[in-house]
Amino acid sequence: MSKSTRRPQQIFTIVMWLLSIIFAGFLIGLGGLIIKDLPQVDRQITVEQFADTKALEAADNSLENQQGALLNLRRNIEDAQEDQRTAREDYQSARASFNNWIKTRNATQSSAQNPEVIARNRTIEELKQDERTAQRDVQDAQTALRNAERELSDIRSARSDIISQARPKYRAAKRAQELRVFLFRLALTLPLLLVAGWLLMIKRKSAYWPLYRGFVLFALFAFFVELVPYLPHYGGYVRYTVGIIMAMIAGHFIIRSMRRYMERKKTEEARSESERRQSIEYETALKKIAAKTCPGCDRSIIQRDGVDTDFCVHCGIRLQEKCGSCGNRNISFHKFCLSCGVASPEPASGP
Repeated sequence: MSKSTRRPQQIFTIVMWLLSIIFAGFLIGLGGLIIKDLPQVDRQITVEQFADTKALEAADNSLENQQGALLNLRRNIEDAQEDQRTAREDYQSARASFNNWIKTRNATQSSAQNPEVIARNRTIEELKQDERTAQRDVQDAQTALRNAERELSDIRSARSDIISQARPKYRAAKRAQELRVFLFRLALTLPLLLVAGWLLMIKRKSAYWPLYRGFVLFALFAFFVELVPYLPHYGGYVRYTVGIIMAMIAGHFIIRSMRRYMERKKTEEARSESERRQSIEYETALKKIAAKTCPGCDRSIIQRDGVDTDFCVHCGIRLQEKCGSCGNRNISFHKFCLSCGVASPEPASGP
């Protein structure tokens, strides 16, 4: 069975849903910017703000001076190591030259060169002593660096103790700040949720419902999604409590609506078939019949093989009837015959 809704109406419904989603998207974007900017209403706090100012300042100065001293010591070690390398190379070069010269002397057996041997040995010994001195300088610089690093570690430990003493006050101030910012955010999102609930209950039949629906989507997103990353550890209680209250309110209205619906159906079923048919909208009737549902009582249409389902077995409303012109069976709510196009004698009222 073909759908009874007109094509422009179907397109209009899709477009209105897109409009709702787009409108909600812009509202969500704006709300996200506002929520992200809300922490700026309170100053950023650090643990250093709650420490002993003088002690912390003295520790920071000592730390800075010691780090500068360490930098100088490391440079001194580099210079001493370079001097040691130079002295070693000078000694090794002089030693190699002396060894070559000794070989030449042994070949000539010149005794006149003995004083020169002594002088060259003295020079080599002086170079070796320079190398030992440079090595001791490197070792002294390394020892000074280790001592400075231990002193730096002690300064850092003292500073850490000062910070540790300030942490209880910092945590208390941080919790107070989180509570203030959370209450700001909650004060923004909770009224949106309340307005969305009011729109959902009151404005569903409004011609501007697609825009209201977009606002409802935005409010739900803002409260249950956008607010979540900013919740402190106790914020979950607020979110779940609000969710429970909303579920209870929704349940209350749903139950009341269902009771009113059942009472309305009982009243309708007590009326004549003609009156009931006149109260059913044309497109609503066709949609329900296409879904195998009686448009009069909303119960399932019972069908049996070989038996024409002309009436609802629950409320007795006519579902199908024969055309008075051609005898073809049509849905009783059709305004014209499917076969011959003759108007039905009792068309259903509605748009």
